Amino acid sequence: MQFKKFKKNNIVETNFGLINDFKKNINSYLGDNSMFLIVDQNTVEYIDYISKSISKNIIHLVLPHGERNKTLENVSKVWDFFKKNKLKRNDTLFILGGGMVSDLAGFAASTYNRGIEFVLFPTTLLAMADASIGGKNGFNYDYLKNNIGTFTNPKAIFFDTTFLESLPEKEMYSGLAEIYKHSIITDLNLWNYLNENSNQLNYDYLVKTSSNLKLEIVNIDPYEKNIRKKLNFGHTVGHSIESYLLNINQPTLHGFAIAKGMIIESFIAKKENLLNEVSFNEIKTVLNEKFKAYLNFKIEPKAILKLMLSDKKNTKDSINFSLPTRIGEVTINHEIEFKKLESYLLEFFIND
Repeated sequence: MQFKKFKKNNIVETNFGLINDFKKNINSYLGDNSMFLIVDQNTVEYIDYISKSISKNIIHLVLPHGERNKTLENVSKVWDFFKKNKLKRNDTLFILGGGMVSDLAGFAASTYNRGIEFVLFPTTLLAMADASIGGKNGFNYDYLKNNIGTFTNPKAIFFDTTFLESLPEKEMYSGLAEIYKHSIITDLNLWNYLNENSNQLNYDYLVKTSSNLKLEIVNIDPYEKNIRKKLNFGHTVGHSIESYLLNINQPTLHGFAIAKGMIIESFIAKKENLLNEVSFNEIKTVLNEKFKAYLNFKIEPKAILKLMLSDKKNTKDSINFSLPTRIGEVTINHEIEFKKLESYLLEFFIND
């Protein structure tokens, strides 16, 4: 670790560095209570690591891993855990894991007893750079991505890149997709850094840069009424791809669905004369090359279209997009009529 920083902003406290360096901060959230902790099968091994910084007894629940388990059934398991252990509104829940477990357990906490405060220890690059930030919590109902959820921010987030040392390469690449997204929507320098240092990335720098970039946006627009919609770039198509693959029992990691979504939505931006040919080709070439090992899934365009109609942002006859005008700038609220979008998608997949 080359840096350690404690930062307080108007939504959530963020802490960068080794968890052990923040014992006082962590224990301040416990009060007189035990530590109530949610983990999944992949992160239960880290309990010993964080226990070195905890002065209280740890009572934990282990959830199954993976997007297919982001269900109401597992939300109920968390509620049952709360009930069994008599959690009260002045208790704090700690969540240790990636985006799936933080979304699901955060939703359970935000709804139980009308809200229990929670603290996040993200353990994947995807969670550190994106999923842990912004207060979106939820689960997948009837295979639709995050279609039931809340806006509730954690009390604090502790970013410790030590967790990344044992992360599989596939998970690292999934997280990189969201960092690429952040570069396209608002930071050309970050895009250039990713491309110029692809073989020697500094993940302390990437986590700090990417998370602060998202924090700046959600601080301005916490409930996605305006500028926060920029963060949806790649997700209108990407979430539909993710839901489709989950539904046919061929799930992919979130970042790979978003990488493909960014390529397709950049193509849509080109067709709408928002993005020039050179910039589209740069985005397509870079993302295809970076994620080529993970984008070989088969997609049915009409099924994707049907799922897009279920997206929370859309109206009956049109789909709402956030689309790039150049690398480093995305504009919001592009309503594209369904039939026109269908023709764009069919053209893309014919030539893909």
